[in-house]
Amino acid sequence: MNLEVFVFFQQWKEAIDLVRKAGNVRLLLPSTFAPVRYTFLEALTYLKAAQSSSGWKKRQMKKRALKTLHLIQRWAKNGNVNVVQYLYILEAELAVLQGKNEKAKKSFNAGIAASRRSGFLQDRALAHELASAYFKAQGDEYWTDYHIECSRTCYQEWGCSEKVEQLK
Repeated sequence: MNLEVFVFFQQWKEAIDLVRKAGNVRLLLPSTFAPVRYTFLEALTYLKAAQSSSGWKKRQMKKRALKTLHLIQRWAKNGNVNVVQYLYILEAELAVLQGKNEKAKKSFNAGIAASRRSGFLQDRALAHELASAYFKAQGDEYWTDYHIECSRTCYQEWGCSEKVEQLK
């Protein structure tokens, strides 16, 4: 899935272009996992686009992110334990967008913990990487370095050596 690659390599412009072109592809995806994963990546892409936008475009991207986030919230509420880490990661990025720093920290930590518990190493790596970017923007060098090192370790364990190299 190209969207997955764009997200993992933080190519947000390419990711948002792909999401816009694709439209609602959830019904066309062949398995039960693919539409769920796509929904998470779509929401994350919209949140990142909103964070780097202003005015009308920011509101539009946030609205689309919230619509997609609500799908994941429903799935979690209905007992899908495989989306809990997605929910926390998205809530963290939404808190970043809204300037809610304590909520962002708690949600990043919860997303990392949920990824660890559920065994989704790639999601834990991504959560650490996103947390690192958040702390870097806050000027917190200690937590920036901590999370980027954890991210590198997770990507290495997952076997994504190209990503490890990118993060050096």
